[in-house]
Amino acid sequence: MTTSIVLDTETTGLLLPKTADIDKQPCIIELAMAKFEDGKLIGEFSELIDPEREFDPIITKITGIKPEDLIGKPKLRQLLPKIEDFMAGVDVLYAHNAPFDKGMLENELERCARTGFPWPPTTICTVQEFMHLKGRRLKLTQLYELKLNKALQQSHRAMDDVMALAEILIAEGLV
Repeated sequence: MTTSIVLDTETTGLLLPKTADIDKQPCIIELAMAKFEDGKLIGEFSELIDPEREFDPIITKITGIKPEDLIGKPKLRQLLPKIEDFMAGVDVLYAHNAPFDKGMLENELERCARTGFPWPPTTICTVQEFMHLKGRRLKLTQLYELKLNKALQQSHRAMDDVMALAEILIAEGLV
């Protein structure tokens, strides 16, 4: 039996080089995960997160998430026990652009001085996994249309993107 997680984040910006000061790195404002066991959905995790900083209005334009939507939401460090519980025992982590999503979570873990995070032993980036189809990086909307023969109206919300990617992975027999 294989347990997989499909993960996506929405953030305050793009990752900076690893050498950048951790306080200048962007923060996660939404985290979503769906857990599958042998192709069956067995759990979901989705949270808006207070980044404890302001962010550029372009992020609201992309995601629809406004700063006021995050007032009173938990900080990532408060959610870590739930995130760790959700990931415990998982075999494979899937993400569309996994280096970005995993890098974002790694930065948050560093900010929280958290070590020993239960990363799944295997991470699969679907951008890289499906690059051979067109010889280039495909956006999630492009991959969705190519694999499922229907359009995806991408909302740039974490759980919507998780479920769209999961639909592709299920069709491909990967989760």
